[in-house]
Order: sequence, then C-alpha cells, then structure tokens
Amino acid sequence: MKTIVYSISTLRKSGPVVVLYNIVKNLDLTKYKPIIITLSKEPQDTMIKDFQNLNIEIIQLNLNRIKGFLFGGFQLKKIIEKINPNVIHCSSFRDMLLVGFFIKKKYKKIATIHCDFPVEYILRYKFIVGKIMVVLQKYIIRKFNKRITVSELLSKKLNKKYSKINFDFIDNGIDTDYFKPIDNKTELRLKLNLPIDKKIFIWGASFIDVKSPITLIEVIKQIKNKNLFFVCCGARGNLFEICKEKLADYSNVLFTGYVNNMKEYLQASDYYITTSLSEGLPNGVLEALSCGLPCILSDISQHKYILEKTKDNGIFFKTQDVEDLKNKISEILNVEYNLYSKNAVNLIQNKFSAKLMSKKYQSLYIGTN
Repeated sequence: MKTIVYSISTLRKSGPVVVLYNIVKNLDLTKYKPIIITLSKEPQDTMIKDFQNLNIEIIQLNLNRIKGFLFGGFQLKKIIEKINPNVIHCSSFRDMLLVGFFIKKKYKKIATIHCDFPVEYILRYKFIVGKIMVVLQKYIIRKFNKRITVSELLSKKLNKKYSKINFDFIDNGIDTDYFKPIDNKTELRLKLNLPIDKKIFIWGASFIDVKSPITLIEVIKQIKNKNLFFVCCGARGNLFEICKEKLADYSNVLFTGYVNNMKEYLQASDYYITTSLSEGLPNGVLEALSCGLPCILSDISQHKYILEKTKDNGIFFKTQDVEDLKNKISEILNVEYNLYSKNAVNLIQNKFSAKLMSKKYQSLYIGTN
C-alpha cells in the first residue's frame, strides 16, 4: 500500500480544495493510504468536516503566517519524515514552497497547478507581489517530479511559456452524484427565498478583479426584462460592497455572499454566467453544467476548452463586453432548453467526472516509484 501525503494551506472551500476532495473521495483505499497535512488554522468556510466524513487522517499545523514563514518548513519536514510517504502531493502555492525548499529529494513530489499563474498571480495580487510569486513558483516547481495542470490547455500554455519545464495535465472532475439536475425547482426556490416564476441566472465566484463581477453588474443595470432574476454568490472580495452599492435599488438581484450550499442554488437556477478574465479549469462552470444549466461564458480560452468541442450546451460573450453579454442573455433565453441541459450533463459525465480524474491521479501515483 502506498502512503500519499496531501499538503495544502487550508481546507477552505475553493477550487483546489474541491479537487483534492474529489481525488481522495474516489481513491482505492486498498492500494492507497491518504494523509492530509494543512498548514494554517481553518477559516469559517472550511470543508474539513467533509474530509473527516471520509475517515481520512488530517494533521493540522495551525500556523499563522508569521510562524508559518519562520517554522512551517521545519515542522512540515519533521512530520513528513515521520510518516515516510511514497508520494507528496501539493495543491497550493505556500505548501509547494515549503515542500520544495525543505523536503528531501528521496520523496517523490507532485504539484497540481490550478491556474495560469504568470497571469493570474499578477491579476489577483497586483504587479509587485504577483511578480515575486511568479518567480518563486517558476523556481520551486522545478524541484517536483511531476507538475500537473488542471487542463490540457493550461499545460500547453505553461509549456510554451516555460519550455524547459514539463507540465502534464489531468482535467478537473466533478462529483456527478452530488451535482445533478432536479426535476422540480419550485420547492427548492421556496426554501432559498427565490422567485418561483422568473428565469434565474446565477453567477458564482469571489468578488475580485480577476472574476470581473462589475461586467455582470453593469449588465443587470441595463436589463429591462422583468421576468429575469440574478443571483450573485461568492466570497466577499474587495469588490463585494462596490457591486452591492451599484445595485442597491434593484429588486431583480440577490447577493448571497459566501454560501455552503452552492449546489442548491445551482439546482434552483436556470442558467449560469461567468465573467472571469482567467481560470485554470473552472470548477464553478463544471458544477453548473453537471446540474444541467446552460452557460454563458466569457470567451477566454479556458472556457472554450470546456465547450468548444461540443454543441448546444452554452454560448460565449466577448470578455468584459457589457453590451455583448446583455445580448447573449437574450439569446440564451431562446435556445431549446431541454436539449442544452441534457447536453451539459452528458459532457460532464463523459469527460469531466471526479471518478475519472481520481483514476488518472492514481495511475500517476502508481507510476511514481
């Protein structure tokens, strides 16, 4: 049996943590013993109970940022040497740094890269901090045996930018037993205090620049169709209050803030919108499609990677183009809804399922001697 250590900053609900959950949930426990090590204290929106329900060992270092910087590498090294795993699998920037700098070469190391980091780090953390993180990321991932991106498209991008570093890929996958359509939305809408007689569009992301929520906000301000309702779900980033203030007098929009029942909001909605400027392979889009929602996606390459090889499950708008997004909202109201919904579900089940993703990672662990 191979022991796999999964190192990550926290189990805060986010794309990388959901991917990690889907990997370990579908592990063959007759062949692998998973152990998760987290670096910092868990935030309020943690998924730790979900992991605990899988009966997986979790070791928490509970370090703040100062202690993590000063002592995190030494503590992590001590624990890993005691466990003596076959593979160490990292999923976040901070644990990649610590594992890369402090853990001996005797351990096989895998890093999952969740975003186009040369672009997204600068968009997310601004130029100076972002640029420093890009340089560190580029340096540290050379110390890993395998570098896995979350889509073929992302691996091609990074291989082109860094021709001397090899990036492989395993597509993100969604738990299709959990994210699935429901027959009757009325009861769920009543539970969530959503209108039962309107077409509901849902947007789900952090309110930060890279997710471009202002694009949708400007569209909502121009919508004249009283039969449309918009739900904006997501962590309260630096743009949250700005977005709420812009729509303070509008009754056709709901700002939920962070929610721990995103599945229900997806199942209760009719369509999904994302306005992101950059992604790795967005779980939010995959979850929406798995729930049968036709999607309106910004025309970034990461979104096209999901949909462009299939037909009739979503449409694209020009990124940050308010007028085009407004037009595409009108357009998607006229598509054959049942066909788009069915095609969306089939796409996820056939190409982007969690079980398929986990099997590919397990094949990678087998090949890591």
